[in-house]
Amino acid sequence: MELTADKKPLVEMRGIVKRFPGVVALDGVDFTLFPGEVHVLLGENGAGKSTLIKVLSGAYACDGGDIFIRGEQVRITSPQVPLQKGLRFIYQEICLVPDLDIARNMFLGVEPMLVQAGGWGLVDKRALYGRAAEYLKRFHIELDPHAVVGELSVTQQKMVEIARALVTDACALVLDEPTDVLEDRSRHDLFEVIGRLKREHQVGFVYISHRYREVHELGDRVTILRDGRNAGTYAISALTLEEMIEKMIGGQIKKQYPDLPAPREAEALRVEDVRRGNVLNGISLTVRQGEILGVTGLMGAGKTELGRAIAGVDRMDSGEVFVRGRKVRCATPAEGVRHGIAYLTEDRKTEGLILDHSIRNNYALPSIDRLSAGGILRHGRIDREADEYMTKLQVKAPSRDTLAGQLSGGNQQKVVLAKWLGAQCSVVIFDEPTRGIDIKGRAEVYRIMKQLLEQGVGILMLTSDYTEALEMSHRIVVLRRGGIKQTFNRGEPTEEDILRVAIGAGE
Repeated sequence: MELTADKKPLVEMRGIVKRFPGVVALDGVDFTLFPGEVHVLLGENGAGKSTLIKVLSGAYACDGGDIFIRGEQVRITSPQVPLQKGLRFIYQEICLVPDLDIARNMFLGVEPMLVQAGGWGLVDKRALYGRAAEYLKRFHIELDPHAVVGELSVTQQKMVEIARALVTDACALVLDEPTDVLEDRSRHDLFEVIGRLKREHQVGFVYISHRYREVHELGDRVTILRDGRNAGTYAISALTLEEMIEKMIGGQIKKQYPDLPAPREAEALRVEDVRRGNVLNGISLTVRQGEILGVTGLMGAGKTELGRAIAGVDRMDSGEVFVRGRKVRCATPAEGVRHGIAYLTEDRKTEGLILDHSIRNNYALPSIDRLSAGGILRHGRIDREADEYMTKLQVKAPSRDTLAGQLSGGNQQKVVLAKWLGAQCSVVIFDEPTRGIDIKGRAEVYRIMKQLLEQGVGILMLTSDYTEALEMSHRIVVLRRGGIKQTFNRGEPTEEDILRVAIGAGE
């Protein structure tokens, strides 16, 4: 896309400054969005991407700088200001009302109304649910508009958020990691809608993603943030992907995927005939010590439900679980940990962390028994281990005492990883292990997974990223509608092979 002189910016941010206790999150950042463009925002975890967007959305008040929307200088005092100016936001974190159904979430505040005598208005329920069904169908979301949002998976909730952002006219959409938990078909549908809106309606998009291959596929320009500063704005065509990443991290790219050691013969985990409602239909599998078994499939195939059932988060209807050959009963997550099963949830905010507790306290929670002596916590050991994992995983925070809720999404994911690594379990279930993590963080997560393998830990990796499944699995299980459809050995399938099995091509 060419930006001509007659095009005026939809959004212009000049010299934006935002400070938090002990941290300058944004230090004089400039950013401009034009009509009909996709402007990609790149940066490592903690570089300031989400903070810049939250300043624009009114979630944070900026400490310096000016903001213009459609040429008019605005003072954003609340989230209502940008919304009234035609901006819409999809955050990395889910922002839905869990007790309402899908349709009411999608049209919250803009419900179709029936005007009654005297000027009173009632919600036109027929129009509400009909229009919601149309938008869900557009994105191939096979969900009932009457379904309660709080009962959906994180992936399903993300699709509802994307559909909600598009139900009202908008001049600009801000998408923060929108494809993080989407499978390829939904991702393709989203890109088609973005392309149509920018071409036909001149909608501008701010696009944040750690899936770097999407940059050239979707973007027109890119702004790179590093340590809270603008490291440059470029036409996408002017830089290779490798050059973008080098500017983002300030150095050379290291090898992302490690060479995996050969697994041992002894089993780490075995599950037999696991059933739960209509989401798990008799799943049996084995993970050997020192092996990564990748589990993938489309949205709703049962990946997360399988991990939750094995770890004791959700109760099975039937089935058996064995850890290192010993039958165990995991009716609760606490029992799962006692039996040596760690579960890294994909929903880090509501299930993975206590946001108003420190990094240190979150790290220690699963390991209280190990970190105590005679019923007394060994505070020095907790401090040392928390600091060690913060360094290993490159968690960007002033100290171990920083509250988890003050961290960026990617750094929160790293803290979840650290606390379960500290639990020293025999089996680790990773649910979307690199969701929202930057390229250096991903490489570090994979390196730690390799270290776990060398220690004989068995890893069950639940992922919607087919490349991750191919590169980081000894074997790959493809689920469809709650059952195992095919198992591949390392090196056998391509991404297209996995997708064909996942969608049931040929059935």
